[in-house]
Amino acid sequence: MARLELKRLRKRYAGGADVLHDIELSVDDGEMIVVVGPSGCGKSTLLRMGAGLEDISDGELVIDDECVNDQEPAERDIAMVFQNYALYPHMSVFDNLAYSLKNRGTPKDEIARRVEETAQLLDIATLLARKPRQLSGGQRQRVAMGRAVIRKPRVFLFDEPLSNLDASLRVQMRQDIRALQQRLNITSLYVTHDQTEAMTMADRLVVMNAGRIEQIGTPMTVFQKPATRFVAGFIGSPAMNFLMMPESDLPDWLPAALMETLEPPGGALSVGIRPEHIVLAPAEDSHLEGIIELVEPLGSESLVHVRLTGHDSRLVVRHVDVELPEVGQITGLKLQGPFHLFDQYGQRLSTRPRLVDTTCSMEP
Repeated sequence: MARLELKRLRKRYAGGADVLHDIELSVDDGEMIVVVGPSGCGKSTLLRMGAGLEDISDGELVIDDECVNDQEPAERDIAMVFQNYALYPHMSVFDNLAYSLKNRGTPKDEIARRVEETAQLLDIATLLARKPRQLSGGQRQRVAMGRAVIRKPRVFLFDEPLSNLDASLRVQMRQDIRALQQRLNITSLYVTHDQTEAMTMADRLVVMNAGRIEQIGTPMTVFQKPATRFVAGFIGSPAMNFLMMPESDLPDWLPAALMETLEPPGGALSVGIRPEHIVLAPAEDSHLEGIIELVEPLGSESLVHVRLTGHDSRLVVRHVDVELPEVGQITGLKLQGPFHLFDQYGQRLSTRPRLVDTTCSMEP
């Protein structure tokens, strides 16, 4: 096991601006950290710097209290699993698994033993004689993981390893990867743009945006208490709804009990509420009114898109009733909370503690 530390890491390409800004992150022994963010946010660059495939412009990469900035990739004792599998097409599965051990001069009997152990661990023992072209996508990914596992590295790095698989296979493979990582107890840094992968696999999430870390926390902490508007809008499917309004309009929208706890900084604010915290309701029992523009049936639930009356905004409602509303229908909307408030810079607003509960509450 190992502890991985990223200390004020920066990446700057020649003649350009920084693409990674002062990245600070510690990954504990045996911990699975998942880095999530939109395309182009720098998450894959960060991983490649960890593997030694990209130079570090500033800062330190530390493994077990040793700075490894100047070490070659092979010297860092890090194994990386790529999204394109990176298997040798002319070699059998056995030879792909054994490749790194042969390069290290490992005795043949030990190679055979470790290949067999790894193949049994990943349920690919019957595939050892096949070539990569004879394997399915899921089988190729298992072989790619096997090449990393067999080395017994100090740190695992995963670069969107499931992005080439179909939806049903991704579900199975993310369960398998998580189970494998927990069984081997290997310190792991996993990069993805898929928030479902991130939420289900991580001990802690790192949400990145434009080369910076926006928030670090457990999946449920990040979901329930997003630190910024960006995090609130990125984590959660469907995305959080936002309403922009000046501070003077807040009393018309928010419960009085909640207003008493707020310390607004002034200026335009964003009020966020998740689709599952809004219900379609009769006019006499609603906070807002709007017209239904789109209904998306998803089986056990539907997503209802509503344009608000007198407000240039749309809200998405997670609707679980079997009976679907009709497009063009006017409906009331009841807001059940919690609310999430963000200032004009996208930072989460805090509240003063209260001793009473409210129907519509905002998480502190």
